[in-house]
Amino acid sequence: MEKQTILDRHSLEMKAAARIELRRRNIKRGDFWEYCLYHDFKFYSRRPFLKDIAEILQRVYDSYKNEEVIRVAISLPPRSGKSYIVSLFCAFMLGHFPDKSVMRNTCTSTLYEKLSKDVREIVGADKWYGLFGVRLRSKGVKTWALETATQSSYFGGGTGGTIIGIGASMLDISDDLYRGITDALSESVNQKTIEWSESARGSRVERGCCQIDVGTRWRTNDIIGINEARGDYKKENIIKVSALTKKNKSFCEDVQSTEHYLDVKNKIAEPIWFAEYQQEPIDIKGRLFDHDDLKWYDGKLPIDSMDSNLGVCDVADEGHDYLSAPLTKKYGDLYYIYDWIFTDQPVEVTEPLLIGNLNENNVNLMRFESNNGGRIFALGISKEVETNVTWQFTTSNKETRIFTDSAWIKNHCVFRNDVKPGSQYDRALQQLLTYLAKVEKQKDDAPDSLSMLRRFTDEMGFNNKVVESKSGRSNWESIEIGINQINI
Repeated sequence: MEKQTILDRHSLEMKAAARIELRRRNIKRGDFWEYCLYHDFKFYSRRPFLKDIAEILQRVYDSYKNEEVIRVAISLPPRSGKSYIVSLFCAFMLGHFPDKSVMRNTCTSTLYEKLSKDVREIVGADKWYGLFGVRLRSKGVKTWALETATQSSYFGGGTGGTIIGIGASMLDISDDLYRGITDALSESVNQKTIEWSESARGSRVERGCCQIDVGTRWRTNDIIGINEARGDYKKENIIKVSALTKKNKSFCEDVQSTEHYLDVKNKIAEPIWFAEYQQEPIDIKGRLFDHDDLKWYDGKLPIDSMDSNLGVCDVADEGHDYLSAPLTKKYGDLYYIYDWIFTDQPVEVTEPLLIGNLNENNVNLMRFESNNGGRIFALGISKEVETNVTWQFTTSNKETRIFTDSAWIKNHCVFRNDVKPGSQYDRALQQLLTYLAKVEKQKDDAPDSLSMLRRFTDEMGFNNKVVESKSGRSNWESIEIGINQINI
């Protein structure tokens, strides 16, 4: 029995060795998917959708080998492994054409350097050398070279920066040139990105170089959209993968579960969901708040004396609404939003969170909307803070109110442009920037709370204007709360 076990094990080892040898031969013949499985079988075998990506990259290899120029576009949901497979393709191409060069550009120099190190580690490993028989000559970060290269083998940089290197002879790769939605939806940033891509980046592309554009389809006229509109890609060379299939199932459970995607879909602004996860670009027309129409600051408040430190809170309704509480400091006629609590967590989380923020930031005045349990929530908060707290019930039409107050928000609110991606402040900005005018059933907690800020500050006399109804009474009347009365 023991002898048979040894023979069986030996047989399995022989078969495994034979499969590896066959795979090596296929790689040397130019099979990229075989190289993916050879390099990281566990990862690629569990993500079959990446075979489709490998096939479109295979076309790039075949075209370059046949001296034909091809341009392809790849758009995938977050965490799919798109940068990983592109890095592996860089190593694959350099293995087959070790005297050629690759240029790769990303949204930031930090990300570029990270990806540069990733590719350098692949080609510097014995596993790669065992296939292609070429060693590294230089091991820089911004640029490095194989021993067979006359100049740089791999170079590039972040969007808008200087590109170090002689020229891209084999591959020109753009890998997520936008840092996120804030950049993508800014007309000025988008235009600068396109101009940089077509000038600084474009000037490095040599004759016969193939091009690969990887990125989220944020907007209809982003870089991929512009290239698609002018016919730079053949239809079969564009691949877009949606996070949720038509049957509302995850495209790959190994990446994220269906439950996770459905949860994300319910939490973020609908246009963000469709762009970032479904690869359906945001239609810029109809957005009430354009990035370039808003005022921004880098997190450093003015050195002038502050007029007031105040905030408002739109309490979350049932379902998937968010509690939205922008905290502002008033300087002259501008309201600098220095913090923004924006969460769909239950009251046992939001109450201590808000109490802590109000106390930590020494907020003087706070107005709550009393709809949907807001009055009870405000009373609980008032007992734990030094802040003067009031609440108000709202009956006016929300969409009309937001539209009416949008000009004031653009002219008087100043938003931070240094917030961490994925933070509560960032999610509030995402919702604000994707809010569409005259569209029903969309998430509006962020713009609604800013409308509330306008009317609260009007009532306080901070804007030298009083909002009155036909009866002569304030439409945003203050209701005082016991000991926590406003004292201006």
